Amino acid sequence: MRNRTAFALLPMCWAVAGCDDPRANCARVQEPERAIRACTTLINSGSETKHTVAVALYNRGMAKNNEGKYEDAILDFTQAARLNRDDAKIYFHRALATFSVGRTPEAIADYTEALRLNPRYQLAFSRRAAAEVAQEHYPAAVSDATEAVKINPQDDFAYATRAAARYFMKDYSGSVSDFTEALRITPRDATRYVARAWAHVGLLQTGAALSDADQAIKLAPDNASAHELRAYINRQLGRTEQAISDLRAALRADPSREAIKENLLKLGVAP
Repeated sequence: MRNRTAFALLPMCWAVAGCDDPRANCARVQEPERAIRACTTLINSGSETKHTVAVALYNRGMAKNNEGKYEDAILDFTQAARLNRDDAKIYFHRALATFSVGRTPEAIADYTEALRLNPRYQLAFSRRAAAEVAQEHYPAAVSDATEAVKINPQDDFAYATRAAARYFMKDYSGSVSDFTEALRITPRDATRYVARAWAHVGLLQTGAALSDADQAIKLAPDNASAHELRAYINRQLGRTEQAISDLRAALRADPSREAIKENLLKLGVAP
């Protein structure tokens, strides 16, 4: 999503190599260190307008988000919201940060505020759906993801999130359908093949599940979950040697996963 708030600070020198104008540099949130220094200069100057300070705080929060400094980002977004309570993007990005540190109810509240300010904020619907899944509010997640794809039918994240919610609701057919839509948009996403395979397992569609597991491994040979899934399917099919081979591949990909070691022991094989 193009960050229009960030670009609000850009003067004419933004395109000039080496430009040292703090307004231009504050907008460069993909260069976090540079943006944070420049935004801090604007925030502490004492001579900028309320609007400029609010945008600088927002941009600095964005830069800190990009550095993974989520708690610091939350503080900046909170200050920005105090100065500009009507900017939906501030609440949206604070929600991303609070969700990243496990403060999911706060994230949902901020996504909700963003949607109050902008009822067609597609990304807010999409990300609130994911937060609802984390809270095990599956019907709410389905509803939000549905709104997201109404606004943007190419939102693969929303389809995958709705698929996950439907899986947990044991609507395996709906889950397969949604993962299929997500994969239509992102056909090289191995994790979504793994997820769709588990939905096929729920429908007792072993052949389709095995096909998805094979495709996931083809796309991501070091994906431990894909090998573990295929091992499970092969065990269901009575293919013990193939299951052992897949479990060993899964363990090579992720030696720390105790469940894989336990499954090997159940098959009479030392990890």
